[in-house]
Amino acid sequence: MTSAKTDIFPTSTYFLQDKSTIKIGKEEYEALLSYTLYVETGEDSDYDLSINRTNLKVNNKKIDTKFLEISNSYMEALFPIHCKIDKYKLTIENTKEIQQRIKTTDSEIHSIYSGEGIDHIRTQFFNATETKDGLIQFIKELHFIKIIEASMQKFSNKKQYETSWKVLPIGTSEWKGEAQYQKEKNTLSFEPKIDNAQEIMDDVIRYIHKYDYAVDFEEENLPLYADFKHNINYTGTTGRIETAETDVCIEVQNKFYYQHIITIQTK
Repeated sequence: MTSAKTDIFPTSTYFLQDKSTIKIGKEEYEALLSYTLYVETGEDSDYDLSINRTNLKVNNKKIDTKFLEISNSYMEALFPIHCKIDKYKLTIENTKEIQQRIKTTDSEIHSIYSGEGIDHIRTQFFNATETKDGLIQFIKELHFIKIIEASMQKFSNKKQYETSWKVLPIGTSEWKGEAQYQKEKNTLSFEPKIDNAQEIMDDVIRYIHKYDYAVDFEEENLPLYADFKHNINYTGTTGRIETAETDVCIEVQNKFYYQHIITIQTK
């Protein structure tokens, strides 16, 4: 099987649906995002892949509120993201360019808007992306980046695979398992086990106490259920995804529930 960059992840356009559900006690929050992801192979360039995101919709509608528009403006400044492929992982190559776009976007936003809400969005975003290392980590934790990296495991000789998944707004979960590619079906499946269950439990408890949710933790040995399923169908011998679904679920009895389902199909 060839490992040329154009074959590992060739130029492709994908449609993504991103649905998340969070329940904390009796409180429930749902979000449905959809967008187009364009991945272009950087032939004769200083990068292997250029990733762009367009046509973002929230609950199947274009963004129609000020705060969502501002949040999205900061996120849009990340794109395009230029990456190199190194051992079937992505390294971010254009951090200086991205940081300049973020500064330009920030100036444009503050020439139009002001107020505590705007300052809160700005502070949260800049705290995560102001340094080069912080920006790289922020991008690497984006869920579609995780899916792209997982899809490249089709070409890896290593069965054992480790990844992380940001559980918004709690913390980052770590997972380990075998990525299994079935050549005759041209599919890849990955169902790892959580590797930091106690840390996630601690993060859940801290978050609930911090924001004073009406949830108690009086029981001893409270179990945490965690499940991760990632399935990909490819279009041919390359790494181009035909369809994919990622389903991550973390639950602490009736106190906390998180589910994140991302589906991808080629356009």
